[in-house]
Amino acid sequence: MIGSWLEQLHAWHEFYLLVGTSAAALTGLLFVVVSIGPEIIANRSSGGVRAFVTPTMVYFATVLVVSAFMLMPHVRPAIVASLLLLGGLGGLGYLLWTGGYKQWRVSKLDREDGVWYVGLPVLSYLLVSAAAVAIWMGSAHGTVVLAVAMILLLVIGIRNAWDLVIWMARQRKP
Repeated sequence: MIGSWLEQLHAWHEFYLLVGTSAAALTGLLFVVVSIGPEIIANRSSGGVRAFVTPTMVYFATVLVVSAFMLMPHVRPAIVASLLLLGGLGGLGYLLWTGGYKQWRVSKLDREDGVWYVGLPVLSYLLVSAAAVAIWMGSAHGTVVLAVAMILLLVIGIRNAWDLVIWMARQRKP
């Protein structure tokens, strides 16, 4: 079993190298974006920042950390599965704590924002948890489900970071 696990990890090496590097670069860019308009972010309610700005950073960090785990050599599937399950459940807990759904309703945002800020992140962390269970059980589908979750988190982060940039541009006083 460990032999086939190592073969699976080897097959996914370039993928995790690419998405992990992308997540690291996008994290840096998000720092730059926020540093350009700190007064705009500072004037936003802490609940809004916690629900809409900070989670984008967490999505990129999740992809980066998962990629690092998946690139670690000779890690047993049970350890990877345990870490992924902790991360998936932790991500779901974090989404509940940030109150994105509540902020979405209070801010009266459109349905599209609800999907991108609430629905898809929940789906992503559910997929991470499902991938953990599949990897634990020795299913080859676990790595595919995990890859889908990582792509989804990366795309959500990119879209929400772009939404943040547009929002900040609209907040600037001429």
